[in-house]
Amino acid sequence: MKKRFVLDTNVLLANPNAIFSFEDNDVFIPISVIEELDTFKKGLSEIGRNARHFSRILDEFRNRGSLSTGIPIFSNNKESGLVHVVLESDLALLPAHFERKPDNLILSVALILKRQSTLPVVLITKDSNLRIKADAL
Repeated sequence: MKKRFVLDTNVLLANPNAIFSFEDNDVFIPISVIEELDTFKKGLSEIGRNARHFSRILDEFRNRGSLSTGIPIFSNNKESGLVHVVLESDLALLPAHFERKPDNLILSVALILKRQSTLPVVLITKDSNLRIKADAL
């Protein structure tokens, strides 16, 4: 069954090629992730290099179409799912005490996607607290 994967910043900072790991499923990158990557890309560490590498990957996708509507991902020379950059988020979907923070914006994107489709939505993160919040919601 096809799924929708929402990626957190820390996944891409750890492995900028992670986007190619989801077979024929669709991958969604919240705009808040792009903004966070932008703050890391200036660094000289591995994290900075990974942020720059992923930005180049997305820029190559952008040259093939619209990231907001989805661009085919090619893995092992065959087309798999689509990659999307999601511009919208809605903190109103979260409990009132949730602050405007990147993690909460990412959660709201996952909730929006869940409401838009019957396909399973999976949040991919290395952050245990974000996984706990997602499970609670």
